[in-house]
This record gives sequence, structure tokens and C-alpha cells, in this order.
Amino acid sequence: MRWVQRLSPLDSSFLRVETPTAHMHVGWLATLLLPEGCESLDVALLTKRIEARLHLAPRFRQRLAPAPIGEPRWADDERFAIARHLHVLGGEPPTRAELDDVAGRFLSVQLARDRALWAILVVPRVAGTRRAAILGKVHHAMVDGVAAVELGTMLFDLAPDAAPPVPEDWHPERSPGALGLTAGAVVEGAVEQFRAARRAVEMGLTPRRSLRVAETLRRAALQVAEDVINPAPPSFLNPSIGPRRSLVNTRLPIDRMLRVKERRAVKLNDVVLATVAGALRQFAVAHGEAPHPIRVMVPVNVRRDGDAGGNRITLAFLDLPLDEARPLRRLAVIHGRTQELKRSGRVAGGDVLMRGIGQLPGFVKERAARLAASPRMYNVTVSNVPGPRAKLFAAGAEVEAIYPVIPIADEHALAVGVVTYGDAIHFSCFVDPEALPAAPELPALIEESAAELERASTRRRHPPRRRHRDQGARANARVYPSHRGSSKPAYS
Repeated sequence: MRWVQRLSPLDSSFLRVETPTAHMHVGWLATLLLPEGCESLDVALLTKRIEARLHLAPRFRQRLAPAPIGEPRWADDERFAIARHLHVLGGEPPTRAELDDVAGRFLSVQLARDRALWAILVVPRVAGTRRAAILGKVHHAMVDGVAAVELGTMLFDLAPDAAPPVPEDWHPERSPGALGLTAGAVVEGAVEQFRAARRAVEMGLTPRRSLRVAETLRRAALQVAEDVINPAPPSFLNPSIGPRRSLVNTRLPIDRMLRVKERRAVKLNDVVLATVAGALRQFAVAHGEAPHPIRVMVPVNVRRDGDAGGNRITLAFLDLPLDEARPLRRLAVIHGRTQELKRSGRVAGGDVLMRGIGQLPGFVKERAARLAASPRMYNVTVSNVPGPRAKLFAAGAEVEAIYPVIPIADEHALAVGVVTYGDAIHFSCFVDPEALPAAPELPALIEESAAELERASTRRRHPPRRRHRDQGARANARVYPSHRGSSKPAYS
């Protein structure tokens, strides 16, 4: 039965930390290029295509069913209708500047929990341009960033004249009611205890594996304890926030960032983090704040082939060196820290601990969820999700850009979402505009930070011309001392 499916502890944590001022939905703003001769997006065709694909994502026709025992369950929404989730902006079409205000208002409203936890707003035309827009939001309890991108691409076509999808008949299953939910929770609890006992027996039969798992858990627990004991530094990015949101964004050619990646022998994610660090450094300086290191929370995808929907991430924490003025030094420090994070086993151990939370009492899970979302643990979220490189289409219109939305928890005024699509990398800053009124400056600062990093990565050092073999060698020894035996690499 479909109703038996329950939320994982991580999925439920996003319900626990949601408040009237902290809305836990992920989402996107997609701008579209209208086909020649079309004055607005074909909303009827778009609606028909989305409705025909809903069977590919069953969760999109299910709602929360609170259970008397354990985590909430997913139950078919017997009142489901596409019109309750897909809305069309009426009135005069907005300009490109006004589209940002439309997005802010749409994203500032929590998703209602009496229905499936998603909504789409279609803007059929953007005034003064040959463009349209689609905004979407999905509760984080349903999907993580990777799943949101996958679901977003499922709603689009791979060609402007793609064959229409074939819909399937759907009939909701009746909810079992309180008694049935209780019985289901008891059965699931018994099954989980059986699985835990079986795992214990298997571990007893494989002592070496048992020791490895125990060591991973021990190290992960110690590292989580270290994060709690050593809190993130105070930051102007962690004021009290209200319910209003705005989305400011920019996009850059991905080839520019790939060149930096290749020249410096680092990962693309390192370049992204260094770009964000440079922008936040300048943002702090511009507003009279001393640039000091901040701690970012980086969601890490641990999804495996065959995993169902929901959240398959673990949370990693990393210090960004905003106090470092040299862009290449910032990049090198970040690369060293991300590599150490991978070597430490922290990600795998965190995933094991996250799954183990399900065995804790409810009040402990509540406190753990709130602690994990507090400014004590991190200052800013930076989420980098790989998107499709192939062009996408919606109702015949080409998707020009996709800007992701990453939720912000209470006492966090900013979250940075990054997604690659086509030949560009898209940066989105999701902010409380009252807590950070200067946030519209961030896109320009991201562009400048990326350009600074690119310029520095192409610069080459030229040694002085040798005057005499021995004299030149001595001079070079003074100017370029050997770094052998030192852990500090030489950076330009």
C-alpha cells in the first residue's frame, strides 16, 4: 500500500525546523525564450504535459498524514487537483525587474500542509522581452536539491516539438485513518527492530567489518561533537529574520570556471566556494564588517542508484577564509579543506549518524533538528547541484536559465544556491531583504570575485634574468626560497 511509506528522520527534520519565518521549501526560477511568433507561453499545453507526467513522481499527489506514533506518513491526497498547485499570474505582464518581486512574493509564502507540498507559478510573458518564466517550490521534506533538479527536468522536454507524454489513470487510495496509521507504525517499528537485530548478527559474523563500522561511527560522533563544541563565529549574516524573501541571481559561462579548475588542479566545487567566499568578503568590507572566516553548511549528495525520492544528503561544515585577500590562496585553502573533509570519513560517518537518528525519542530528534539548523552550527548554506547540460524546453519554449532556491533557517539571512545548466553556472542568493537590504549587490560581487579568480589563475611569475650562473643561482635562492620540508605551498 502506498500509505505505508513514512518520512525518514531527515525528511521529518525539515518539518520540525519550519516556522512562520523559516520556510523549508526548495525551488527554482526558470526563464524561457518564447518561440518566434508566440506572444506568451502556452499554459494549457504546459499544464497538460505536467499532469501527464505526475505518475512518474507519485509523491506529488500525496500529502502528509500525521501518525499517532513515529514519523508522519505519506498518504494519497484524495482531493488532489492540478489547479490547487499550478497557478498562472494574471493582470499586466511584469517587467524583468518586476519578475524578481513576483518571485519574492511567491517564495515568501509557506506551502499548505493540507495538500501535496508543491506549487508552480507560471508567468506567461515578461513585458518588453520575448520571454516567460516558471517558478516552482517543493517542500524539503519531499526532495533534496538533487531530487528537485531531477524532478524539474522531468517536467520539461528535451525538444521543442517533443511527443506528448502518455498519462496514466490514477485513483487515490483511501487513508487508513488513525487506527490504521498506528498499526502501520507498530508494524514498521517491529520490522526496523528485526532489521537492526539482523544487522547486529551480520556484524557479529564479520568482526573486521564490525570494527570498521564502529570506527566510522566513533569518528563521525567525535567530529559532530567538535562542531557543536566549537560554534560557528558570530556573523552579520545571522540576524533575526522575518517571513519575506527575495531572490537575486546571476549566471556565468561555465567554461571560465572550468579553466580555473584545470589550471589550479582543483574541483569545480572548490572554484564555486572560492567565488562565493570572495563575494562575501567584499560584501562584508563594503558594509563596514571585518572579513573573518565563516562556516558554511554544504549539503553532500549520498544518493545511490535505485534510491527512492526524499532526502539522500548529509550535512558537511566547512570554514571559508573570508579573511584571506589573495584569491588563489583562498582557493588553495578551500581545496585543502574539502580534500581533508573527504579523507576524514566525515561525510560517510555523518550519513550513518543521520540514519541512526530515527531510533531516538521524538523530543531528542526535535532538539537535534533545531541544533543542526542553528547559527551555532553554520553561518550560511552553499549548495552546488549539477544540472543538465542539454537544452530543455517547456511547452515549446527553450529554458534559458534555471536559478535554484535554497531555504534559510531561522537566524540565517542568506543561502546561496548554485546549479549548472547548459553552458552556464547559475548563482542564486535567497535572502531576507529586510535583514540584508544590500543583497542586490551580491550578483555583481559574485561576478567580480569570479573575474578576480580567473585573472589570478592566468598570471605567471617570471624569474629575473640570470646575470651569471652562480650569481643568478644565489639571487634566485634568495628571491624564490625552497619550500622543501614546508607544508605551505607557494602561491602566486
